[in-house]
Formats: sequence, C-alpha cells, structure tokens
Amino acid sequence: MFVRHGEKPGEGSKPHGVNHLGEHDGHSLSVLGWTRAGALAGLFAHAPSKAHPHVVRPGRIIATRPTEEAKSKREIHTAAPTAQRLKLEVEASHTHGNEEDLAKVVLSKPEPVLVVWHHGTMAKIVRHFPIVNHDEVPKHWPDERFDLIWVLVRQPGEGIGYRFVSVPQMLLADDAESA
Repeated sequence: MFVRHGEKPGEGSKPHGVNHLGEHDGHSLSVLGWTRAGALAGLFAHAPSKAHPHVVRPGRIIATRPTEEAKSKREIHTAAPTAQRLKLEVEASHTHGNEEDLAKVVLSKPEPVLVVWHHGTMAKIVRHFPIVNHDEVPKHWPDERFDLIWVLVRQPGEGIGYRFVSVPQMLLADDAESA
C-alpha cells in the first residue's frame, strides 16, 4: 500500500508547517496533514473494512527519511501515528532516488507493507512491481491529491503478481469519493 505524505505547508504562506510540538517547521506537515496522519492510523488499525476492502493492516511501514537534498520530514511524520498505533517501527533507511531498491525490500518479505513516500516518484516505484494491470497505473500521482491509497493486491496462483487498485481514503471532510 502506498500513500503520499499528509498535507504540506503553503509556499511561504499559510498554512504553516508544524512539528509534533506545534512549532513552525517548513519541512513538516500542516495541521491538516497531521490530522490526516492520525486518521490513517485509525484506518490501518481497523483494516480491512467494508469501506476499504483492499486496505489491510500493515506488518511493516517504510517512509523516506530526510536528507540534505530532500529535507521533508512529512513522510516520517505521516507514518509515525500508524506505526505507534500498530506498535511497529518506521523503517526510514530509504531516500528519494532509491525506488528500485525499495521495491526489492518490499518484495523480500511476505507481510503487507505501507509505504509513505513523496508523490513525485510514486508511479516510478509502483512500476518496479509485477503488476497484471500495468496499463491502469497512473503515470503520475495527482499533484492535488493527498487522499488516495494505491494498493497492490496480491493475485492468487503461482508466481508473484499484483493488481493495481487506487482507493479513495474518505477520511477527512474534503476527501474526494473517487480515485
């Protein structure tokens, strides 16, 4: 399962980014982003559900870590409430630009994985997986959407294959009903 980090601060204007102490931090989430991160924790803790049948409880959580080039803490901050709720550690050893390695790590173990990543390379990551409906994978994560979950549903039978499904989160008041 793949989610984009929660909502981010404006470009030099409101809403401001805040850290977990409520202090201004341009590399963190906005208040709405923190709200989404908390709502995702509830969604994944109670997965699967009738509203989200393809979403399962993750056994691992992977999020990009900040670097000197990519300073965003939003991915880790989005993953943290779910990790705390599920009593999991956030695996933060991956950085932007290592999408192929990430796919190998995800495929190396059988448990369900939640990946929290920057939306700009999300489609690139997904393309590293054996997907049976490759033509249905969007070329890009929509820039304006923070309310999606891209799910790779394991297909029955021999070999490893996944079906791509885009799921609307439907967690916050303004979330869209369609993917």
